[in-house]
Amino acid sequence: MNDSARKWIAFAIKAAITVGLIWLVLRGVDFGAALDRMAGLSPSAAIMAVALLMLHCFVAGWRWRMIMRLFGPALPLPTAIRLFFEGYFFNNALPSTIGGDGVRIYRANRLGLPLAASINGVLLDRVTGLTGLVILVAVGQPLLYAHVDDISTRLAFAAILLAGVAGVAAMILARRIPERLVPARLRDPVHKLSEATHAAYLHPAVSLPVLGLSVVVHGLIVASVYVIAIGLGLDVGLFESLVLVPAVILLSTVPVSIGGWGLREGLMVVALGLAGVPPDAALSVSILFGLAMIVAGLPGG
Repeated sequence: MNDSARKWIAFAIKAAITVGLIWLVLRGVDFGAALDRMAGLSPSAAIMAVALLMLHCFVAGWRWRMIMRLFGPALPLPTAIRLFFEGYFFNNALPSTIGGDGVRIYRANRLGLPLAASINGVLLDRVTGLTGLVILVAVGQPLLYAHVDDISTRLAFAAILLAGVAGVAAMILARRIPERLVPARLRDPVHKLSEATHAAYLHPAVSLPVLGLSVVVHGLIVASVYVIAIGLGLDVGLFESLVLVPAVILLSTVPVSIGGWGLREGLMVVALGLAGVPPDAALSVSILFGLAMIVAGLPGG
């Protein structure tokens, strides 16, 4: 079986999972009520939500350029931002076998960056982005304990946090794995990516701005969700914004569905339900957020 066939099979599996997840969500939610709520979104909230996500792309493109400099020459800032928008558009608007990360890698390489540097730069950008989410989840833990007494929920959020920390630690320590345990073709890229992760996280001159931008990037995403919820007239506050939404976004990055659709909606219904938000309201927030991401990525189309 060639690579193209494998990609299409993987895409078909993702599509089936996406449909299945959406079906499961809709089974337990009044979709008609969700549509009615969505129709009531104020235009100003819609515009603000999209604007926040576009600003997130600008900041994320800046962060990506800072990361690329760890691997050698970097793209000019306007080019890095443009390529980030392109990747964002592919991730959210187009069901494809390539994905936004693949688009960024391909375009950066075509513009003169070495292929290994392009791959490692995008992968490390992903890692730092996830770390920003982990930081937000960690910051929200005290609020979680103040609002949720259920032990299983507390343990679930603690597990999410520990998994994120373990993933970052694994990236830093991968450079110490004995060579005989790593396939020959992966030794050099794994070593370089681990060294760059080490540099990005353990040297303040690099880690502080990169991780600071990562927190800002995801703070803007959380703010976009918050604006949508307020625009729908929902009673959401600091707890929902700083604790529940970052956890939903973090778990939605698991690449099991197309563009996170279905998975994100189910997680949002469950998470916001902890704060007493009705299922149809939580579903409407998630769908509108997904649509806002598509609109925000249009400059990269």
